[in-house]
Amino acid sequence: MHLLALLACLTTPSSILIQGGTVYDGTGSPGVREDVRLRGDMIVAVGRLRALKGEQVVDARGMAVAPGFIDAHSHADGGIKDHPDAESQVRQGITTSVVGQDGGWQMPVKPYLLGIQGYHPAINFAAFSGEGGIRSEVMGKDFERAAWPDEIAKMKSLVERDMEDGALGLSTGLEYNPGYYSSTAELIELSKVAARHGGLYISHVRDETNGEIGAFQELVRIGREAKLPVQISHIKLAVASMWPRYNEVAQIISRERNSYWITVDVYPYLYWQSTISVLTNSRDWGNPKVWDDGLKDIGGAQNVRLVRYTPDPTWVGKTLAELAAQTGKDPAHLIMEVIDKTKDGKGQESIVCTAMREEDLQRFIATPNVMFCSDGSIGGTHPRGAGSFPRVLGRYVRDLHVITLREALRKMTSFPAETYKLDRRGLVKRGYFADVVVFDPVRIRDVATPQNPMAFSEGVVDMFVSGVPLLRDGRMTGARGGKALFRRLDK
Repeated sequence: MHLLALLACLTTPSSILIQGGTVYDGTGSPGVREDVRLRGDMIVAVGRLRALKGEQVVDARGMAVAPGFIDAHSHADGGIKDHPDAESQVRQGITTSVVGQDGGWQMPVKPYLLGIQGYHPAINFAAFSGEGGIRSEVMGKDFERAAWPDEIAKMKSLVERDMEDGALGLSTGLEYNPGYYSSTAELIELSKVAARHGGLYISHVRDETNGEIGAFQELVRIGREAKLPVQISHIKLAVASMWPRYNEVAQIISRERNSYWITVDVYPYLYWQSTISVLTNSRDWGNPKVWDDGLKDIGGAQNVRLVRYTPDPTWVGKTLAELAAQTGKDPAHLIMEVIDKTKDGKGQESIVCTAMREEDLQRFIATPNVMFCSDGSIGGTHPRGAGSFPRVLGRYVRDLHVITLREALRKMTSFPAETYKLDRRGLVKRGYFADVVVFDPVRIRDVATPQNPMAFSEGVVDMFVSGVPLLRDGRMTGARGGKALFRRLDK
């Protein structure tokens, strides 16, 4: 009876064999011609395998087979309710999006992730506990100051709950309100809670302009004093004064030169997207000189394009230089007008700013402890949301040879999985969850542009999330296999 039951299991048509591809297991090892068998939500065999009777076979000859990609800094949760198929992520090979970034927090992490799971998303989601949202919950509108001890205690209790429920760690967005007003001391206290549970501190640092070195040093201090690993979100040198200082930054983020554990994520574009207010780190927003200085730092008004502006949609798609010529107003006063017409929830605005150098981006991409992210959303207005991972594999691996394919895949898979303690994800290995992507290394590329930011990437042929086929032969199946993921509890 036991033998018959075993034979029945082995011949079940529910198994899938990915056959004939070059398997990159996610460790950074060279690719090997192997086959991969999926059954249910698990990888059950890797090697030279024969198809079983009734088994579905995926012909992967000429293709690369890899663990599903983990987007280390994502905002895909914002659009998943309306677009649960997450096609812009699926066509990049992303099987897991890590959210709760930049200090964002709407409710405790566990119910938030279970709410996303209730939409039956195509891909997995994991989340950080967001300091900014927690700060708003405790302090309300009275946030333009350091927190009092009793407020810090309340914030710590909310972080504690999130960490007990499987949050990855604590995130901050210190360029934005209310995190901008957080003292380093209160951030250390909150980070100690994450540290007790084996979590990570990840930060959109306090200043991404002229004060960036100091902002990185603050992050390092938090890690040292709270005794936990730290990560810099979407690293960039985005103002002219920072361009000559790459070597200083490299020393800060180098594991070899420092005793602390630091990781970094980066997206592969030379332009960033955010609110227009981050063109300065000052809060003197009514002073035109502040904006003149900010525009000078990023090379001029022609480098700032308005991509969302609800008070006047006709401005969308135009640079500040173009709007200045159109309206007869100088760029500094245009910025002040945009802020005034969107503040206090009256409207929405967003800019894309071209301010980074290719040589710096390539050096970050090649740094061993830098992983990849999109910092993008579903249906967003920056092409990173639809193109980041294929852009790395197409432009920076295949075309420019900045890093090898196997190293890029390590940075997309096992490296973030282990950093964030995602259980049995990030490797093509027996006993791991069946998050697997099959792509054409010759054809994979990003297609999205600032003018067409939602254009889907090309080259991902087949993709599985927990064994559920989302893509077959380049076509969406309509199936969805996403789950809420929680931090692995190390023994």
